[in-house]
Amino acid sequence: MKTQSVEELMECMKSFSKEGYHKSELLSEMFALQQEIVELTFSGEHAATAELKIWDVEKHLEQLNEECGHVADEELQKFMESSKILCNLIKAEISGNRGEYKAFKTLEYLQSQNRVMRNVELSDGERRTELDALVITPKCLTIVEVKNTSKNILIDEDGNYYRTGEFLKWDCNITEKMAVKEELLRKVLESAGYGHICIRSVVVFTNNRIEVQNKFPQLRTCFVNHLAYVIDGFRLDENINADEIDNIQNVVEMAVCKEVYPFEFDARQYQKDFANLLATLEYAKAKLDVRDEPVSEEQHAKEECWNNGKAGNSFVSVMRKVFLPKRIRQVGGVVAAVAVTVVSGALVANVIDKGGF
Repeated sequence: MKTQSVEELMECMKSFSKEGYHKSELLSEMFALQQEIVELTFSGEHAATAELKIWDVEKHLEQLNEECGHVADEELQKFMESSKILCNLIKAEISGNRGEYKAFKTLEYLQSQNRVMRNVELSDGERRTELDALVITPKCLTIVEVKNTSKNILIDEDGNYYRTGEFLKWDCNITEKMAVKEELLRKVLESAGYGHICIRSVVVFTNNRIEVQNKFPQLRTCFVNHLAYVIDGFRLDENINADEIDNIQNVVEMAVCKEVYPFEFDARQYQKDFANLLATLEYAKAKLDVRDEPVSEEQHAKEECWNNGKAGNSFVSVMRKVFLPKRIRQVGGVVAAVAVTVVSGALVANVIDKGGF
């Protein structure tokens, strides 16, 4: 019964059915997975399941597991650990999209003639990277790396990127990361005869309430409200005309990587873990419901009669007591005494009638 339920639940989940995905597809696919988990968990109990999230599922299953006597502690723990990873991926994708939106809106204020390309994925067969934005102006090409974070940032002398707080948390070597982006873009330009074009990079922070310490002077950083000013401010001898700007854009578009890649999160295993957990809890809950099922009026009447019999108030019980051996002897003694009395009375009466005594 449980195995069948797991299979049925798995059949209901259609998200992440492909082997690979473009980055632009991931958020919608993660939302689809979340919605499937919610709907299968509550299955009509809530009218507005669209408003429920994975943490609502966790809370519900945790309560159900407690009601069922902790029959699925291990399965629940495994599901919750994977859910945390998935929720963090969703948050990161949402945060990144919001940050990029802010940056793209700011780029609308560029004074220079420009072309703005978004989310440019490049690969040379061994390495793969994404440019959050590529801005083409008459002076240069600018690679824009967008960071949307609530933590203060430290970029040390070696280009290491840290989120700061009570402890330093290393993220990556930002200078090496930006170098790969520039190298792959340079290869694309060289293949089309534009290897001489100047490339600049800037890391932009969309949250201007944080503090950024940049100790690597070769890397340009700024806040989002200064982005257009920084790009317009690149004063170089290069002069790219309008036709070249269009040609460079076409060359880059032709080079954009169209490959799909496996999702870094094992969504299929997560679905199996969820299905196994839900099936286990539903099976345990069903057994509890059967045990606690209300008794019908007819059954209640029968049980009441039997209980009364045990208490000694039913006719059957009374008759049982009457016909117990001890009771029979008692009744027999009484009957015998009455019979003796009757016989004795009759004999005395007979003697008197005959003139005796």
